[in-house]
Amino acid sequence: MPFEALLDVLCVEDEYEAFKHRFSGIFAAIALRAIAYVDETAVQSKILDSARAVIEAELTGATDADSSVNAQLRSLDSYKALEYVGLEGQTALIRYFKGILEMARYAVAGLSSDECKMWPNNPYANLLNSYNPMSCQEHNMDETLGYTKHFSGKLVDAHIPIVVQPATLADEIPDSVFGEMADYAHAIWTFQPTRLFVPVLLIHGVQLSLVVFTRKGWHNVGLGPFAYTDNQPDSRDFDPLSGTICKLLYFLSLPPQKFGHFCDVSRRIWGDYEFVRRRDSTDEDQDPVLVDVNFSKDSTDSSITIAKECRIEQTIDLRGRMAHKFRVKHRGERAILKLSWTPVDRLPESAVYDALKAANIPNIPSIIDSGIIVKNSFGYRVEYLLIEDCGVPLVEYLQAQLTLGIDELSDIAASVMSQAVECIYSAWNAGILHCNITADSVVVKDGRVAIPDWGHAKFAKDCAVDVDTLAAKWLFDKNKVAGDEDCDAPTTVTPLYASIPVLVGATQRSIVDDVESAFFIAMDALYKLQVDPPVVGMVGAEVGGRKSLAFMRAGCMGHYRYMEAVGVAKCSELFAWLTDTFREYLFVRNGEYIGRDLAIDPEFERTVEIQQLERILVQIKERVFGESPVSNTGKKQSQVGKSSTSVKAPRRSKRLQSKKRRR
Repeated sequence: MPFEALLDVLCVEDEYEAFKHRFSGIFAAIALRAIAYVDETAVQSKILDSARAVIEAELTGATDADSSVNAQLRSLDSYKALEYVGLEGQTALIRYFKGILEMARYAVAGLSSDECKMWPNNPYANLLNSYNPMSCQEHNMDETLGYTKHFSGKLVDAHIPIVVQPATLADEIPDSVFGEMADYAHAIWTFQPTRLFVPVLLIHGVQLSLVVFTRKGWHNVGLGPFAYTDNQPDSRDFDPLSGTICKLLYFLSLPPQKFGHFCDVSRRIWGDYEFVRRRDSTDEDQDPVLVDVNFSKDSTDSSITIAKECRIEQTIDLRGRMAHKFRVKHRGERAILKLSWTPVDRLPESAVYDALKAANIPNIPSIIDSGIIVKNSFGYRVEYLLIEDCGVPLVEYLQAQLTLGIDELSDIAASVMSQAVECIYSAWNAGILHCNITADSVVVKDGRVAIPDWGHAKFAKDCAVDVDTLAAKWLFDKNKVAGDEDCDAPTTVTPLYASIPVLVGATQRSIVDDVESAFFIAMDALYKLQVDPPVVGMVGAEVGGRKSLAFMRAGCMGHYRYMEAVGVAKCSELFAWLTDTFREYLFVRNGEYIGRDLAIDPEFERTVEIQQLERILVQIKERVFGESPVSNTGKKQSQVGKSSTSVKAPRRSKRLQSKKRRR
């Protein structure tokens, strides 16, 4: 990415030009005192007298008298710290980089009092060096720029990692160096929930580069040389070096809300703090869904109290969609704060919740507040959601009630699965697919089931809700998102709970995939109750690769003892009936088991069989809830189609049957 393109993305072109013109004497003075880096050794440079006279004459004529290069050079006369001269390789480059920042502080002393006030305060400081490195997985950062107002020595306070290579790199960054920088970026994304992008400063030989990691990809922005390659440089060497110093000092003058974050984190003290959502009511042209959020010490009615230990742990990938979630308090009530990053050509999650509410879908969390913080940052929007706290995942809910027997716990799991499928069906009936049902998106509180996390949802082309109104409100192009099911379907799932077709790369989704995920979540919960010590996931979680997991799962589901195959040794009669019923719905068509076909062929078409699903939902109301079956419209369902299958549910294992008889 060209340097000018980065300025354009950050919307700071005019600010940069003003900074460049106003303080040109500082950049020139530092460039005139720059070192030469010859044979990977720092040596004192001496610009030829003839070249120096030309440079000083040009700069003096281009600047005000009080801010001329000569005034800045006089200020640098008191700078004696040239200890990097004579050093070699990485050590020389790190010391010299620090020297440039120190020279800038000395040169500012040569400004007039009015100009001194205009010089931006650098909100960052060198936190660590190679003698006391900040750890990131298997790497140690060579140097780190962090926030001067607070520093805990952890990744939460790192602003710009610095990577140093003794030799100038070619056009392509070596894999080992790139992997190291990507690890830093990933770690910072994980620990800093307000990040828009992560810049890594790469010092390689005499060259400076900014490697900018975004949710969409990465960009290599060359800043230019910051040292000479000859100890007697001439005027042709001077201009590029002076320009590099200008770019570097400008970026280090930008506050974090302009360079890397969506709000000002420079003065935040980690711990309990207030997260305040505001809207600029003075701007009549501002879209109503756009909001401003920031950290504040002052509590207001709209503030959200967050403590560092209240973050909900989840996997954060380096690329693609991402969400940070916190358990918070809002007006004294518990809630969930969700900050999510979504491609701008995908549905905002808030729009999906609006659609679900309009369609009166059951088991949907209430939205307390929502909005868009950033419309577009490198192709991603940042969304803000404050949601009612709907409880904990099914397995945690069951683990909190271990005084109950396995039959009672199984019946609870059956009820939860039934409510989850009812919600999935009702949403699908309105033209909305969830597309990423996981253990964290089937939660329970006081017996009430809720299905949150609709950030991956799709609208079908025949969606029953008013998509035009939603698109106008939430700033998305309906033509790009309506019915667009195949852009990232195979990559935006949690493998342990994904359907077999999605595991092997199927791009088309249907309600059957979401129902299959709910099916595996229920069995996963029971499995975790019956193993000691507890494990991460049910049988197969340790299998390497999605296709391997798909084949293993297809093999288990094809066996009449499939429950034991996935680790569920005990369950109630009700849970056994429910899983048998859904196993047939999911994996049997026309009397034949299709699990292996699903695992082999990503394009294998598994029919929805909606009449069979509706019949199952009627039976669930009678057997699980003891209710008279009614449709979503409130009318009793008297006509339901017959299933296209005729096979019986798989025979229960003798082991499972005997254990049930003993109970």
